[in-house]
Amino acid sequence: MLNLREEIIFWTEIMRDHSEFQYTTLSPREVEYIGQAQYYMQLFESLNQEAKGYKDKSTPADEANLIQKNMTALLNFIQFKRSIVYRLMTCSIEIGLPPSFINHMINEAMEYYRVLCMAQGTMPMNIALENIRLHNIWLPDASGHASAVGAELDPVETKLIKKAEYFVKTFDKLFKKAVEMYQIFERTGLQDGSLGYFNEEVAKEIDAFICYLEEVKTAREQCVVQATGIFGPLMPDHMIREEKYYLYRIQLLYK
Repeated sequence: MLNLREEIIFWTEIMRDHSEFQYTTLSPREVEYIGQAQYYMQLFESLNQEAKGYKDKSTPADEANLIQKNMTALLNFIQFKRSIVYRLMTCSIEIGLPPSFINHMINEAMEYYRVLCMAQGTMPMNIALENIRLHNIWLPDASGHASAVGAELDPVETKLIKKAEYFVKTFDKLFKKAVEMYQIFERTGLQDGSLGYFNEEVAKEIDAFICYLEEVKTAREQCVVQATGIFGPLMPDHMIREEKYYLYRIQLLYK
């Protein structure tokens, strides 16, 4: 069962990070978008602090109010991200993030919205299909993370770049398998079959990727590997939190 307070704390941190990534990569000429990114940084930080303040004393009315606040913020933030993607696709914005990276941020915001719907009890769930659905959300996300790390590293960092390329290929292959599995499980009504083995296969690779990201994060903290100036420790740290959450959500289905 999802812990609402922990979910909101986790996700508001993720959304705040997204705002910061947008804020730090926008051209100084994009004054309006910079202002909006800064607004969302402050908004999600405020929602994060509010969730931390509830602890175990919140009433059902408090929780309903907090859920509604987050849903409203999310819908507006998703629209903001969509406008960035639209302008990227029409070559009418200057930002150092590609469309697919922003699109993955939209996927994550929509996943948070889904979590809030689950907390409200308005989201029916088939465990096997939910399991595979999580793979279909988070595997391409992990692939995008690996690709982003490789792109931000200086070309001389060949060892780390090769590792990133390995994870891109691995997660892409696993995602292809997950897409097929979803169709098969949906059409047959299976609840296990090869799913347990696939979960283990994914967990092994995600664990390895987390170790890689921790290596990159430490290296950037110590400034011992070369990379772009915007690739600070926050980005791999953000990715590590998401990969750990991915594994947590899969495990939670079977508790």
